[in-house]
Amino acid sequence: MTTAEEKAPGKLSRPLIRNRHLGDRKVAFALRAQRCSFPSEMIRHNAYFDALGNLEVKTTEWDAVFAGLSVLRLIDRVTTKGETRKPSEWPEMNTSRARVDAVKIGDPTRAILTRILDDLEKQGELTSDIGSSLLAYGRALDLDAHWTLAVDVFQTIAEIFSARENPRLIIDACTALGSSARSAGDWETSARGYTRAEHLAETTGDKAAALTVQVGLANSHLIRGNLPAAQDELDQVLAEAKGDELEPVRAIALHASGSVAHARGDYQRAVHLEYRALEMTSNPSSRERILADIAAAYAGLGMRETARDGYSIVAMTSPHQWVRWQATLNLMELAVEEGDEASFNEHVNQMESAPLDPRLRTYMLYFMAMGYRRFDKPGASALFEQAGKFARDNKLNQLAFEVESAMVKGIVPSKEQPAFQPSSELREIAEALVNLRDRASS
Repeated sequence: MTTAEEKAPGKLSRPLIRNRHLGDRKVAFALRAQRCSFPSEMIRHNAYFDALGNLEVKTTEWDAVFAGLSVLRLIDRVTTKGETRKPSEWPEMNTSRARVDAVKIGDPTRAILTRILDDLEKQGELTSDIGSSLLAYGRALDLDAHWTLAVDVFQTIAEIFSARENPRLIIDACTALGSSARSAGDWETSARGYTRAEHLAETTGDKAAALTVQVGLANSHLIRGNLPAAQDELDQVLAEAKGDELEPVRAIALHASGSVAHARGDYQRAVHLEYRALEMTSNPSSRERILADIAAAYAGLGMRETARDGYSIVAMTSPHQWVRWQATLNLMELAVEEGDEASFNEHVNQMESAPLDPRLRTYMLYFMAMGYRRFDKPGASALFEQAGKFARDNKLNQLAFEVESAMVKGIVPSKEQPAFQPSSELREIAEALVNLRDRASS
């Protein structure tokens, strides 16, 4: 599972049928009417309308999504030709502030949306600062696994800001779009985002951005099972990412190379590459994902206690939903390998209803199938078939191969640790993880 380098929107008619309360239906009808009151070229943010239609009104998540939609609609209005009044004079500004104020304190999107409203009132037009805040908002959504909403925000940035005046903003938005759309299973939008980012980076001579896009493309190759193409891309990046100014790019390329090594079953190489990436990385979110992948590589080596240390660090320190889901799935796999049926059932109960991205959902089905087989529960074969089909439907070819291979071979994980003697470097990294775990828990 890799770091971000960073669905087709549904219609509101289906959620209307599912809402149980009259109040929900009234709000949903009002939202639909609001959409229909604008000319067709102004109908935007369908992902937000679809999300609202699937949520209980006035819940914490509903308030956050509604606030984001409200601010994005103000952004749309700024770009509308013929608008004469300044944003500070719009009555909708106060309404939007009230909606943002309703967002739970501590939600990172609350401060970002407030900053956008402040800048809109002061500047009266779109500025690079507003673009940067929108980018931060999209990234916050991505980190909390709201990928379709993040895609909407990144697309909005790419559409309303000038590439000539704000080239780096558009490059960053399109690169993030490539990653978020991929997580949402929208491969076409992902490819368009990366293509535009790559073209603009090369046109402007932004080497760091161009290499970052290459890492994103390598991750797409990896997830779709084309490991040689992924490694070729990453080898090129590592060959060109020289110098202190390109160290962040080298770090994400090393992390992605570790993921390729993991997919090939070369877990020792994965640990070495990912630990080198960890040493170069200061961003907390990126470090969490690298730690989770190091732990997964140790699990592959059979060093389960070290793996548990890594997963525990992530579980204790990560504020991000996707990372917590990944750690929980990894712990589910450990429970299967160790024959711990009670822990396995607990993790299944936690994850079954989670809105996972296609890759994590495939892993969940795969680990459930392995657990059902291990604990002699009925339905293991059906789960293997479901996992394989889900992987194929979402073009996760490497993962589909792993699932089908396990199903055909009839693998039953053993509780016994494999005979493995770790190198001194592996032991040193394991000790470093223990120290990180102790610091996280103190």
